Amino acid sequence: MKRWLPIIFAVALGATACGDSGETTAAAAPEDDGPQSFEDIEYESPLMDFLGVDTNLDFNSDETQAQFAEDALRAEESIAQCMREQGFEYTPIDNSNFTAFSVDEEELPWGSRAWTEKYGHGISTQRFTQTQVGPDLVGWNDEQMDSIEEPQDDPNQTYVESLSVADQEAYFEALYGDEPELAPDATEAEWEEAYQDFEPNGCEFKAWNDTTSFGGPEQDFFMEFGDEIEDLYERLEADPRVADHIAEVTSCMAERGLEYIDMDDLYEEYETKMADIGPSLTGDPLIEAGLDPTTMSEEEIEAFYETAFDEELSDEDKELLGAIQAEEIEHAVATWDCNGSNLQMEVLFSDIRIEYENDFLAENADRLSEFEATAEG
Repeated sequence: MKRWLPIIFAVALGATACGDSGETTAAAAPEDDGPQSFEDIEYESPLMDFLGVDTNLDFNSDETQAQFAEDALRAEESIAQCMREQGFEYTPIDNSNFTAFSVDEEELPWGSRAWTEKYGHGISTQRFTQTQVGPDLVGWNDEQMDSIEEPQDDPNQTYVESLSVADQEAYFEALYGDEPELAPDATEAEWEEAYQDFEPNGCEFKAWNDTTSFGGPEQDFFMEFGDEIEDLYERLEADPRVADHIAEVTSCMAERGLEYIDMDDLYEEYETKMADIGPSLTGDPLIEAGLDPTTMSEEEIEAFYETAFDEELSDEDKELLGAIQAEEIEHAVATWDCNGSNLQMEVLFSDIRIEYENDFLAENADRLSEFEATAEG
């Protein structure tokens, strides 16, 4: 997958929890005048500026929401036209009544030390709802779901059900496009290879790719320059300044008896610890409950999910989760104090990334001019 948005690098997992050992390395004192939460960061990206992407878009503003609604309507009308051209009926779906999830304005600033003291790295503390964990542990605020309006039912359902099985398959292929052919037991490497040069298709993709008002011709750009951008970020990750900073953070964490590792490993470690606790927001509640969705009716599945997260975890599960959360929070706070939190790493990478992107734009000026001319044409 081509990475192109600003990278947020995270930190690692402590195998055991120990107290502060006293003096720390230079990495242990975050800059007081630096960003204290992600809300303080103004993202800069010369590459995104070239593509016309606003990296500081306020998604909750009335203007942005109105533009999203307009884009959605235009895309649905484009889908209908495309489907008609392929011999199918399609009624545009009106999702104007759908309200996107938004964070409570009184919530702690994301990535701040106060947020870290409550949520840690945001793994075990956000895996279950607050209803599930009860008042003494930290969970995901499921009360906010009450304010989310459901999108209207698909007006095309009756028409689709009137088609033969073969015509239904053709309908969905026209709507969503096809996928690379893979064996059921395909490996992760085979999946990555199959999708490496795969070009998304189908009326829905084409409509959204052609009508969105936010951003520039990203899809075409990354089809042409994807390998170079991938190389750019690989060089960024290997930059000596990154290595030096990580060494300082690692030393600082070690003085506290903790370990600094990659965020992917961090998630994997905590997910393994919580594997037997459930049902969770990140797993498959049906499977975790010992049910087989292939033998259940749609009504049974809907009924299950309506109450899947309404009951508190068992006392045994809560005791285990409480110990995991305490460990995670202690580790995350130490990581923050050692200048290795998601926030602090993002600030470091952002400064270096801007240099690399400017170099890329300068080194590829001629090709980019040709690309720009083609895109405008």
